[in-house]
Amino acid sequence: MILTCSSCATRFLVDAAAIGPTGRQVRCARCQHGWFQEPAVDLPRSVQSETGMAQTIPRDMPEPPPARPTPLRRGANLPAIPRKPNRMVGLLSWGALVLFVVALLGGGYAFRDQIMRAWPQSAKLYTLLGLELPISQLRLTDVSFANSTLQGRPALTVKGTISNGGLRAVTTPLVLVKLRNAAGRDIFQWTYQLPDPMLDPGAKVQFETSLADPPAEARNLEVTFAP
Repeated sequence: MILTCSSCATRFLVDAAAIGPTGRQVRCARCQHGWFQEPAVDLPRSVQSETGMAQTIPRDMPEPPPARPTPLRRGANLPAIPRKPNRMVGLLSWGALVLFVVALLGGGYAFRDQIMRAWPQSAKLYTLLGLELPISQLRLTDVSFANSTLQGRPALTVKGTISNGGLRAVTTPLVLVKLRNAAGRDIFQWTYQLPDPMLDPGAKVQFETSLADPPAEARNLEVTFAP
């Protein structure tokens, strides 16, 4: 049978047996309008005979046949009978939401360095959450090296600038200098500790460290923060 929503005129094709012999409450799948749908005119119904026995007779016998309905509009939603909510679908939806929130929080923690680089204001939020700002908020710039003398001995002097681009004071790490040979292999390294153990936000400090009698095979160097 074909049902027509009295609110939006959307038509639906529904099995007459789903309505039943006494009718039932239905809802429009498009506008959610609800109404009580009478049973189909050609659906058998039960009546009480004079002998008290229940007999089934066609409802359409005393009535003329219904007019031929017009075709359904293209794209009509089926069916119009409301379905019972699926509890499993609801649990899966909540589970997916929880997993999304956990992944979002985990990503925000794991990639906090990249996030604060792109959005410096986010450092305030990490500070309020009690998380330490990553060491990469410190920057090494203006690094240079030159041959020099140290107490009359040949030496290698390394200079540079350390700046704090974060929004809170951080502990200054050790400066790590690595010497490499022509093949790119590490042959020697040493560390240097800045005199001031803390570096305020936005502050810069210059450092200078020297190594007496550097290896003769040293060809280049790398300056980083020690782990």
